[in-house]
Amino acid sequence: MLCRQQVAELAEYSDSFKEKNSDLIIVGSGDHSHIKSFRETTGFSGKILTDPSRNSFQMLGLSSGIGGLFGLTTLAKGFSALRKGIKPGSIQGSALQLGGALVVDQQGSIRYHHQSKEAGDDPPVEEMLMVAGE
Repeated sequence: MLCRQQVAELAEYSDSFKEKNSDLIIVGSGDHSHIKSFRETTGFSGKILTDPSRNSFQMLGLSSGIGGLFGLTTLAKGFSALRKGIKPGSIQGSALQLGGALVVDQQGSIRYHHQSKEAGDDPPVEEMLMVAGE
């Protein structure tokens, strides 16, 4: 539910990223067969990739484990998602995999790297926009 909320928020900013000549790409850990329903739930029309092996998550130092599911941020974001009409759905991928966010420039250099410490620990989109397209 929380990753759907994050992607729905990013979808609202897709035009802002395009204005900065930047592409939003979502990487999930579920099977590619879930992409269509994920798009419908989040409203995200950009590129979505899947890595069920989670090798890319590990390479980027993104945490995984039960400890990341319990925290004040997780509870607050869960209630926020429910208020916005984002409901829990079937789990698509690893429920224990925490996310993150990267901004990579056209030369392949990482300009921004956020590693979530718990579920719902999403970076402010405004921070990503500040470095996008620089």
